[in-house]
Amino acid sequence: MKRALPVLIAVILMACAQEELVYVRVKYYEPIPLAFYNSFMRQGVPSVTFYLRNPGRNQIVVRITSEYMGYSHKAVTTLTLNPGEMRVVNQTIPLIFSKAKNISEETEIPLHYKVDVLENGKWVTECEQTVMVKVYPMNVMVWALREDGRLIGLQDYIAVFVTPNSKCIKELIAKARKYAPHHYLPGAKGSSLPQVEAIFDALRFDYNLSYVNSPYLYGSDLTQVVRLPSESLKLGSINCLDGSVLLASALEALGFRTYIAILPNHALVAWVDPKNKTLYGLETTMINSSFTLALNKGLEELNKYWKNLTDDNPWNGYLVDIQACRRAGIIPVPIN
Repeated sequence: MKRALPVLIAVILMACAQEELVYVRVKYYEPIPLAFYNSFMRQGVPSVTFYLRNPGRNQIVVRITSEYMGYSHKAVTTLTLNPGEMRVVNQTIPLIFSKAKNISEETEIPLHYKVDVLENGKWVTECEQTVMVKVYPMNVMVWALREDGRLIGLQDYIAVFVTPNSKCIKELIAKARKYAPHHYLPGAKGSSLPQVEAIFDALRFDYNLSYVNSPYLYGSDLTQVVRLPSESLKLGSINCLDGSVLLASALEALGFRTYIAILPNHALVAWVDPKNKTLYGLETTMINSSFTLALNKGLEELNKYWKNLTDDNPWNGYLVDIQACRRAGIIPVPIN
């Protein structure tokens, strides 16, 4: 399957200072999809990279500090540079989620960074700047970013919106039990179809979920607003991507190998049955229809577009393997 893991995002490289004590160049990264931020931290994707060189004849001690002012804690690194030594230092700034989640539209936030050198027991600032960095809010899926003229596909990061451990998914599964055979959902230990049907029926009858033909945008220069499962259930409506994220959350919570099939004009959820090893698809836009019809339509679409989903061009279609994403460090967006 096509993969784009891990990723680096678009960079800006600038000289910060060329002083007698230390030479500094700084690379910072933008735009920042806030929904991906915890995954970037897990993967070790830096917020800022410092290139340091000691041009002098004496050993020096350097302290590097960076932060998104008002939206993060400070990242601090202290190191010793020998005469003539060069060092690359990556910092990932610890975001304060309670602050970042209040960003509701594409905007800019201040990145502040500083390089100090220890002189006679006191820190002396050799380099300090504040720059504005573009960010996307927590509910925005960014399909691709450009780095040095190259297009970096981020399709796998749709997995951040799949939240199997959220309270709303636990409640959904609890409600689905009454529709399941013997009121029991064994998860990956049992056949998947009766369990998925029970979830489908709970969404249909307990949540009165309905399909709304709202915009779905997929492409190399596009972004997409994605509803978390909690919002979809609260509002009682989904588009194809929201529905796929919602069902994928429940299927992952039950332990099934789960996928989201991304197509230029559509998205659907898929999973592997642990008993017969069959890959099934479900058309979530048919939530107001019967489970059998939605299942048949999903299978039909998987078969029809399988070549698009598995060829070498991700913009023809892309099959997101949620389990593989978790192994790669792509984790659910914080929801508290």
